[in-house]
Amino acid sequence: MNNLYLFSVASRHAVRSGALALIGGLALTGAQTAFADAGSYMFVNGHVYGEAGWAEALAVKDGEVVAVGDAADVALALPKGARQVDLKGATVFPGFHDMHVHPFNAGMLLTSCRFAQDAGAETVKAAVAACVAKAKPGEWIQGGQWTAAQFANGELDRATLDAVSPDNPVILVDTSGHSLWVNSKALEIAGITGDTPNPNGGIIERDAKGQPNGLLRDGANGLIRGKIPAPTREASVAALGAALDIMVSNGITALEDAIVDDSILKAYMTLSDEGRLKQRVRGCLVWNYAKYPNLGFDELLADRANYQRPNYKMDCVKIFMDGVPTESHTGAMLHPYEPGGTAGAPPRGLLMVEPERLNAMVTRLDREGVIAKFHAAGDWAVRASIDAIAAARKANGMGGPRHQVGHLTFVDPEDFTRARPLDLTLEFSPYLWFPQPIVSDIEKAVGAERNKRAWPVREGLESGAPVIVGSDWPIVPSPNPWIAIETLVARRAPGDSSGPAYGEGEKITLDQAIHLFTDNAAREFGEGDGRGVIAAGEPADLVVVDRNPFSIPVTEIHTIKVLQTIIGGETAWQAPATE
Repeated sequence: MNNLYLFSVASRHAVRSGALALIGGLALTGAQTAFADAGSYMFVNGHVYGEAGWAEALAVKDGEVVAVGDAADVALALPKGARQVDLKGATVFPGFHDMHVHPFNAGMLLTSCRFAQDAGAETVKAAVAACVAKAKPGEWIQGGQWTAAQFANGELDRATLDAVSPDNPVILVDTSGHSLWVNSKALEIAGITGDTPNPNGGIIERDAKGQPNGLLRDGANGLIRGKIPAPTREASVAALGAALDIMVSNGITALEDAIVDDSILKAYMTLSDEGRLKQRVRGCLVWNYAKYPNLGFDELLADRANYQRPNYKMDCVKIFMDGVPTESHTGAMLHPYEPGGTAGAPPRGLLMVEPERLNAMVTRLDREGVIAKFHAAGDWAVRASIDAIAAARKANGMGGPRHQVGHLTFVDPEDFTRARPLDLTLEFSPYLWFPQPIVSDIEKAVGAERNKRAWPVREGLESGAPVIVGSDWPIVPSPNPWIAIETLVARRAPGDSSGPAYGEGEKITLDQAIHLFTDNAAREFGEGDGRGVIAAGEPADLVVVDRNPFSIPVTEIHTIKVLQTIIGGETAWQAPATE
């Protein structure tokens, strides 16, 4: 599964050279530099997913789409002799948006101590041992991602890691990003003992003798993360840039980075100021006094105008409402979890922020025109988030920004009826279904019956409220939108037509799924960034793919390949040439 990370990403500079490239049947005529200037060109002989319906051609001039339709009509919109690109049957969509992603974390994982998300104890031990062999004495070993369902009782323990790393501190993140597995050396450096109390919003798991067993949940992560040396600015920029390259190679032309702190923000500014930030980005400052207490939130929020760039805006704040409804039992649920799970977890999980403080913060953000983007996995967390938006609307009226309630793993049907009247946005995480071993952890935690309504996207659309989606990468192994699109339609593992369905009653149509990534998302992204459609007057943010998903079996959608990603009329990524 981890091999989904490990595809090569062509250098952006490579697409600016060469006289003729043949890319999966896509013939680019003329010098490749022509697609990186402010000139004009047209695509012909393809399938264009236009706002007004399917078309065979489109024209681009000065970074905008100027015509869509028949080739003869489209040609009239450009100067005589304008360059033509023969699509040879390829399909063109509006650029995709990923509305919940963590590219910095994904980039850092690319060079960390890694193993597949379905790895068991022996595989993890072998990976850590290999990393220790290459490390300096006392150097931190960081990596992941583990999934509890793959381990037998007692294996997720500090002793397992101690056996292969007695002297180097080890910190391994789970697939949800909310739990850490550490060894005794890491606990020692952090000063975590049997007498250390659980921090607000977190749990230190303990063994039968009351000693820390090496598992730290949610708010307890901060006890150890603050002891790890921060990456250099150069490493941060390299990690963020590498992840953004992977995203653009998957056709993602705009994104919401759901956790931005001071160091990540500086990395974005470096990429932008050096002309290396190609996508349109919204950054969300993180506010969570339990999990992230020392990020200078108020100072950054007050200074946000100084971090605006032509393709970067910071008008969003992330609020963690709960953990995750896995074996950790930290997702906040309206009804108790099934027996088992994390010892010491409350029966209904952890609600991170008390209502009085939450309502005050959301009302403040609403008044200042800043979007509140909630992490709300459990249905209790969803309800508390909606309550906070209701309090802000009552205090400020309905003129504020449209706030986003995110993840929505579980939602009480009653709360869907509140979404449209409060003018809020529902943001789902469809990539988490497959290919992801975390789903079995969730079903074990909440029971099979409740799990039938996990990620209820169909109900969200039927509520009439705006609906968007995000990958949450690197929680999933790839930000490829076509994986999510197939599973939104089929609710099965990619390529599987007859296996177990996951929440089959929440299926949506292929057309609906594509709209979630394009115009639905663009409306939430805001004015000045286009409407997420292919139509005259819109920014030429486009993705060219090798096949039309409407003309192939649903089980093949996840295999669709991106041939070219275009942002503002310029080639941002192009698939390597083939023989």
